[in-house]
Amino acid sequence: MRTVIVAAGGQVDHRVKSYISEADLLLAADGGAASILELGFVPQAVVGDFDSLDPDVVSGLGECELVRVQREKDETDTELTVRYALERGTDAITLLGALGGRIDHTLANLILLAGLAKKDIDARAITPPLAVYAVAKRLVIQGTKGDLVSVFPFQGSAEGVTEIGFKYSLADAYLDPFAVVGISNELASSEGIIEVRKGVLLVFHYHNEK
Repeated sequence: MRTVIVAAGGQVDHRVKSYISEADLLLAADGGAASILELGFVPQAVVGDFDSLDPDVVSGLGECELVRVQREKDETDTELTVRYALERGTDAITLLGALGGRIDHTLANLILLAGLAKKDIDARAITPPLAVYAVAKRLVIQGTKGDLVSVFPFQGSAEGVTEIGFKYSLADAYLDPFAVVGISNELASSEGIIEVRKGVLLVFHYHNEK
């Protein structure tokens, strides 16, 4: 089941409509509900403390489930929305509006992606033209020849890293967590494969929008 979660921290525009359309479960993390409504969709549930939601937006949600949480809490609204999705059996999560805005919130969302990858959840965050993936085993990405792709170990080193279908290949490589050797690779064709034997990778894929 593919869950799409729209957060309130980054840009959400018409370019993400296709991702919302493919959702089996569409959720909003607090203020993300406004972005969903603006694009012509209605979430099945909104999770948050509602500190960033205008009352007019709430009234426009109709019979959508409103999951209210305390304003003072340890978790972010996005994290609680991810938890809501996992409790309903999702095995794939797309985060929209989770990149950009406050850099600490962006980092928190990348940490969420890494945690999902460790649970074998297909996890990605998308703010066109950028897609970020957390990978604990294998990732196949689709794009265009020349797309920029950067690969970094996250929260530690990564071992057995292999990159196939790129301008610069890797085979069973070790990636140091304090080096940036994986930056600015390029797709050699329309498909690339990234594998890791131990550790978690963050993969940043910039789609060519020309």
